[in-house]
Amino acid sequence: MKNRDLWINLLIGMGLLSIPILTSPDFNSFSEMVRAGGFRQNFLGYLLLLIFYYINYYWLVPEFYTKKRHVLYIIILLVCFGIITYIPDLLFKAQDFSPNSNVPSPKNIEGMPPPGPEFKMPEDFNRKQPPINVFKLRDSFLVQFVTVTILSMLLRLDNRLKEMSNEKLRAEVNYLKAQINPHFLFNTLNSIYALTLKKSDQAPSAVLKLSEMMRYVVTESDSEKVPLEYEIQYISDYIDLQKMRMGKHTDFVFEVKGNPSNKRIAPIILVNYVENAFKYGINPDVPSKISIFITIDSKGVELHVENRITVKQNGLLEQTTEGNRNTKKRLDYFYPNKHRLDIDHRQDFYAVKLYIELT
Repeated sequence: MKNRDLWINLLIGMGLLSIPILTSPDFNSFSEMVRAGGFRQNFLGYLLLLIFYYINYYWLVPEFYTKKRHVLYIIILLVCFGIITYIPDLLFKAQDFSPNSNVPSPKNIEGMPPPGPEFKMPEDFNRKQPPINVFKLRDSFLVQFVTVTILSMLLRLDNRLKEMSNEKLRAEVNYLKAQINPHFLFNTLNSIYALTLKKSDQAPSAVLKLSEMMRYVVTESDSEKVPLEYEIQYISDYIDLQKMRMGKHTDFVFEVKGNPSNKRIAPIILVNYVENAFKYGINPDVPSKISIFITIDSKGVELHVENRITVKQNGLLEQTTEGNRNTKKRLDYFYPNKHRLDIDHRQDFYAVKLYIELT
């Protein structure tokens, strides 16, 4: 966005400085144009307008207008208007545009009789006409000043609104990244507690995996991008902990294909759809099926998740809807026009296919 604003301001600057050139009567002759006092006076006025545009855009609007110091802002505008209007007149005494010195003597014009004693050449007899005849109120620069003021103000305020929107979205993203699903944490701790009661050898491993997941969330989630292998390891640890809840009736497949090296991804952006599969796909009393495939190619990564819906709870549905909405926000923020998301939701089946370009 900064590059976009820079290019817009550069184009506006070039446009302002081109106006006195395009409106000069001596446009066709550069040497005559730059020697003309009127042109130099006009050009200086537009140069001051350009300087005022940047001052208003980068300083006056954010420091005075947006902070509601309106009286002082208006006073500064009036001072700037006075400077832009009168400085060119003070530096360049209005030199006559009259081209009398360049007008050929009437006796040299074929077919025209010598002038009488009362003959007077028209003032604009030989004046070249500018290619573009706009902004005739140069003497006061009122129209130009108002136009530049409004334009710089609108562009700055629009830029500020976008910055505020991005700041809000960035805060939401940071908040979402810092969250661990409380239901997952509660269920995992219960499972680990059950393992410890049984004095199972799986208990230390489960505690270690949960610790690694929490460390990843706390330390890596502050980063805008992390190595893709970290994100896949986080999902793998999550799945290993969820396996403790699986019954004998669960048909489960998890595969990772491709090389994640040298690829980076926004942290904790894939796991939401994996969580949904376990929320709705694990039921010890009903045959369940969950398939999770992660495929990495030269340009990006694809997550493909399918599961039967064996658990139906309104509370879970609300959480899932909110989780999907938050993940979509993050995808739009980090990967605008660089991701494809397809969701197939039927009565007893749910499938997600997400592809993210990482190059």
